[in-house]
Amino acid sequence: MSGSSGGIAATAPVTRPVLELVGVRVGYGDTPVVEGVSLRMEAGEFLLLQGDNGAGKSTVLKTVLGLLRPTAGDVNVFGLSLTGVGASSRARAVRRRIGYLAQIHDPPALPMTVAEAVLLGRWGSSFGVTRRPRAADRCAAARALEQVGMSDLARRDVRALSGGQRQRVALAGALAREPQLLLMDEPTTHLDVEAQADLGRRIVALNREHGISVLLVSHGNFAESAADRVVRLSGGRVVAGDPAVAPAAGATPDQEPTRE
Repeated sequence: MSGSSGGIAATAPVTRPVLELVGVRVGYGDTPVVEGVSLRMEAGEFLLLQGDNGAGKSTVLKTVLGLLRPTAGDVNVFGLSLTGVGASSRARAVRRRIGYLAQIHDPPALPMTVAEAVLLGRWGSSFGVTRRPRAADRCAAARALEQVGMSDLARRDVRALSGGQRQRVALAGALAREPQLLLMDEPTTHLDVEAQADLGRRIVALNREHGISVLLVSHGNFAESAADRVVRLSGGRVVAGDPAVAPAAGATPDQEPTRE
């Protein structure tokens, strides 16, 4: 009770980070790819994860998705631990709340409309082998197409699209899951300059206008000015960008963490 007014003191709501990695070591077999990585991302944040090829960026994404199990450290996504007993079932629950966009892919071998391709983005989240798509699934796919500006091409064969258009369809497929977090792994690779800029603007709008948390991996400077924070990996370690993480041993002065 407050002594002056008799009211109850207000307290700020406690919010969990979207994801938090603490001292994570993970790799393939006995070979670690990332070592001692700590990373925290808040709801609504646009985080850019940079690093050269082989730095461990994609490995971090696979760890967040629960596809790789760390041999040391803790991984929490949406407040759910992806380590310990029951981690596999929790990882499946986490993946239903995540949209994933990879590098551009080749056109499908079989005929498929844009609308059908986007609807497949909800596979495993809302429908699957034993459950047919419902009206809600089709509505979510239609909204996702509108978000990426592809509604007018819904009946077009995906194979007839340009590379940039196919990547926008892939983004719509990720959005059809109605995700709280978008993970993107080099999404503009192999796109021309105009298509890169267009996709970049759409990703920023999804974050700024729709509040979707974005973790985007790039080995270049993609979206650096638009990101809330840039974290850099080198040799499987965080070397710059997160003020809570000390630079790796041997880091050069220009790799020291930025301070906000």
